[in-house]
Amino acid sequence: MESMLREEIENIIRKDVSDPRICFFTITYVHTTGDLKNVRVGISFMGNDTEKKNAFRGILSAQKFIQYKLGQKISLKFTPKIEFELDERKEIRIEQILKEIREENED
Repeated sequence: MESMLREEIENIIRKDVSDPRICFFTITYVHTTGDLKNVRVGISFMGNDTEKKNAFRGILSAQKFIQYKLGQKISLKFTPKIEFELDERKEIRIEQILKEIREENED
């Protein structure tokens, strides 16, 4: 269920949300409650701190729209309430790897 929700939410953001603040993003996790009424979605963005904050604000402003579109696309008794969380763990790891590569290339 979580992988299906992840795919649908990602498609909605890519295809239906037209907020220019939302840059390249990755949905890092989707966790549902047992009754499927609530969904926590981890999302990370590429860019500097200002771009990331603006992109997350864009996601938050589109949250109700994303939830509405999700309700149209899935067949559940209730449309889950979506809560987005900014997840910077993946990006931090990528930046660490890139730093290591640059250091190796300097040697």
